[in-house]
Amino acid sequence: MNATALVIRHAIFPLWTLKNRSARLKYLAQLERSQYWSRERLLEHQWSSFRRLVAHAFETCPFYRRSFERAGITPDDLRSPEDVAKVPMITKEDIQAHREEMVSSRYRREALIRDMTGGSTGSPMQFYYDADRRDSREAAAMRHDRWAGWDLGERRAILWGAPQDTRIDAGLMSRLRERLIERRLILDAASLDEEAMSRFARELLRYRPGTLLAYANTLGLFARYLRDQGIEAIRPRGIISSAEVLTPENRQLVEEVFSCRVFDRYGSREFGLIASECEAHCGMHVNAENLLVEAVVDGTPRVDEDGEIVVTDLRNYAMPMIRYRIRDVGRITGRVCECGRGLPLMELSGGRVTDFLTATDGRKVSGIVVATYVITNIPGIRQVQFVQDTPGAVTINLVRGGEWSAETQRELISRARRYLGEDMQFELSFRDRIPAEKSGKYRFCISKL
Repeated sequence: MNATALVIRHAIFPLWTLKNRSARLKYLAQLERSQYWSRERLLEHQWSSFRRLVAHAFETCPFYRRSFERAGITPDDLRSPEDVAKVPMITKEDIQAHREEMVSSRYRREALIRDMTGGSTGSPMQFYYDADRRDSREAAAMRHDRWAGWDLGERRAILWGAPQDTRIDAGLMSRLRERLIERRLILDAASLDEEAMSRFARELLRYRPGTLLAYANTLGLFARYLRDQGIEAIRPRGIISSAEVLTPENRQLVEEVFSCRVFDRYGSREFGLIASECEAHCGMHVNAENLLVEAVVDGTPRVDEDGEIVVTDLRNYAMPMIRYRIRDVGRITGRVCECGRGLPLMELSGGRVTDFLTATDGRKVSGIVVATYVITNIPGIRQVQFVQDTPGAVTINLVRGGEWSAETQRELISRARRYLGEDMQFELSFRDRIPAEKSGKYRFCISKL
């Protein structure tokens, strides 16, 4: 730990939060205490938070009032945690169709933060939360980052393919914040070739970050490059793998190449950090103070059984997301972690594998980048899937919406060529629906190369 990090941690960052009226440090302090609550206390906290949220949504959101009335329930009918199953689940399609009716009447839309997801489901969506929820999301990420060896003021590197997550504004204050507070080395992993990975290696050797955050598949590709090139001096204290499934093979490879442990993480644009491994690596601890995460089988939440992951954001009162079907498969386990934290453990079963597509010049292009930046905000796309069987050609399976036109088709192809090559050949295959995998997961990109 160096003097710069200590000054940032104990002086600069607290002053910054005070100036900006940010509640991040307050929430971080709360989360550091509550992670060691007993399982029973955490469950009671979740249940009381869930009831308050449901009552608020029923009173202030037209969508939820109608939904509950159709289901024949009111908030008063929720008398025990088992009654959670009575509350209707929602889907991404519900939010796409009824977003404005899901915003609470107690909030002004112009004061809210608008976010969006293309996601691995290939179906773009916009949603809202307020500044307080942003702060509690950031605090949760900070707590889990600390498990991997990072702390405020310390250098970190991010190999990421979504610019909106790591964008640095050109203004002076933004640059100063990046240099004096965030201390991030951001490496654009939207496409990977040997030149890009060589540049990443040089930058990491120069910067010497304490931790590294990256897509799981990007980590695997980069680790293989370092191994094959004999580059051995990149030695962070911990590596955080996120956004895609971390296979056992990739975990072993990355840990051998970097000589440190990998901390697997599960998150989404809609909820931020959902669950993350601690130093005991016994599974991923659910961010339980902020979220209720269920594994639903035949409409009922189960423990120690694979089911559909359903998430409720217990703190987003601006636009409640109650029992949201996130389209992943996993389980909530009954195990108790040896770290002493009471936060429940979960595992992903169906997975979040986003294949890399191969551009015409040989670059590997992350499917998450294609999901977020090729299809988002193009009207008339209900669902889309990119399939690559041969080099130089991609089939686009597409479910069209009412706003689809020849112009939107040209825009889709134009954007895809920016990432995959101007000479990439595309074939559009119009479908009524695109089925999910047997695992229950819809694959946005499928590469068979």
